[in-house]
Amino acid sequence: MLTIHPPTLINTNDHVRIQASFETEAGSQELWFSVPNTYSAYLLENRGDAFLVGLLLLAMKNGWDIKINCPISERLYYTLTNYLIKALHLAMPHLKEINLFPKELDSSQVEQTNGVGTGFSGGVDSFFTIYEHIHSDCPESFRLTHFVYHNVGSHGDFGGDATRALFRKRLELVKPFAEEVQLPLIEIDSNISEILQMDYVPTHTIRNAAAILVLQGLFRYYYYSSGRQFKDFELSPTIGASYDILSLNMLSTETLDFFSAGSAFSRFEKTEAITHYEPTYRHLNVCTSDAANCSVCPKCLRTQLTLEATGKLAFYNEVFDLSKYKNARTAYLAEVLATMHQDDYAAEIIKEMRVRGIEIPTAAYFRAPLLRSLHSLKQSGRKMLKKKNMRKEGS
Repeated sequence: MLTIHPPTLINTNDHVRIQASFETEAGSQELWFSVPNTYSAYLLENRGDAFLVGLLLLAMKNGWDIKINCPISERLYYTLTNYLIKALHLAMPHLKEINLFPKELDSSQVEQTNGVGTGFSGGVDSFFTIYEHIHSDCPESFRLTHFVYHNVGSHGDFGGDATRALFRKRLELVKPFAEEVQLPLIEIDSNISEILQMDYVPTHTIRNAAAILVLQGLFRYYYYSSGRQFKDFELSPTIGASYDILSLNMLSTETLDFFSAGSAFSRFEKTEAITHYEPTYRHLNVCTSDAANCSVCPKCLRTQLTLEATGKLAFYNEVFDLSKYKNARTAYLAEVLATMHQDDYAAEIIKEMRVRGIEIPTAAYFRAPLLRSLHSLKQSGRKMLKKKNMRKEGS
């Protein structure tokens, strides 16, 4: 059994921390989320929704039922017990189906200010969400009022001091855009990564939803920028984004609705769309290797290649070192050609380059078969290792 106690607020200098202690057979710990003091009025001390969601994966990993010693959303209880817990078990069979035992179910609407938020990282997906929700065609009540920036795993799966330092460094990079468009940016820090000790990519939707659920007093709608399209729906054990349209609905409450923003569009379509949004020329930041764009990691190269295919790469010379891209372009194109039959992103880029008459160097075609063979060998090696480990676990 995992027992969650009522949340409490603790002021720490210019931030306020909402935390809840929880107990398991391994002992007692605390899960916390921290926001600037100016948002303390929007934190809910009388609801355990954020902590239930934040600890759900830990409980399922260990097969612990959850007892919640404070009220939780009635809708959240219903959707978790009837749908999401079962879906997570199907996606990741090592997560066990568990039961929830709340002290009280609350179906009332939380008093709030009808805020509309989205996470802002500076990447393609987040900029596309912003582009869709700030212009005049967007209904007034659905237009963005706030940006949010989280430390729940994207800066390092398992947390720690180095992860928090990178979070702070990247936070400084996204602030100028928020200031330029005059929307507040809320930083949310947490120790959820240290608590879960799980890979981020399969679990990111639930982690980020937990962070937003602490601010139900502020947000009516929250747009979670999707990394996958509707057509790619799958209960994948490795890619949590492949079933965002299910999980985000199941994580909503009577007060807060989550939306999987951008799910109708491919990565190429979103990249091309944001080239019409001039602030991206100065603020686009896609790198996962460093705080700023390194210009040569796979994600930087993929984005630059896509921008080249749209004819807009030159506009991004402030955020990418285009000379580095030029030097790496042929080798990277060989990699894209080698993986295009397994990688939807790669296939889409090659298709668009061919349709738009953009030259692919002959050298890239020559290198691709060798790279394809190497990828095949690596994949075979991983499968053999997986089978070996499964035999060990079964013995």
